[in-house]
Amino acid sequence: MSILRTDNQADSMEILKLVIETKDYYREIAKVVEDDSLANELDSIASKRASFIEPFENIVKDFGELPAKPDPDKELMQIIEGELTQFFSADSKTAILDKCLQEDEELASLVNSTKLGEKSAEYQELLDALAENLSDTKKSIQALKD
Repeated sequence: MSILRTDNQADSMEILKLVIETKDYYREIAKVVEDDSLANELDSIASKRASFIEPFENIVKDFGELPAKPDPDKELMQIIEGELTQFFSADSKTAILDKCLQEDEELASLVNSTKLGEKSAEYQELLDALAENLSDTKKSIQALKD
């Protein structure tokens, strides 16, 4: 394992980390919201996002790296932020959903800009599936806001 990473190594590790972080975020926020249907939808989003963890772990391993673990302190701060958003916001549901969309933005941006798909058709298919998941998630969250 080299200290210097290629763009593909860095992108694959960052995508994996963000997939895990966003999955964990949705799951944790589902635990603190009071609306059961909203909690169920957020938990469903987390489950769908979790399906991308193993394939991206395999890509990271293909590049000779070890999968990175998400920062537990960052995750704790996200949970606290979600609880505070719910507590202090006049429209807590919309505020929480906006925060969920914001959490996905970094991952979507990276998925759209990475050159990882140029390495193989399999990687491109996985990136396309993740991009579709992010798009579907955005549509679901927008629908929940209405």
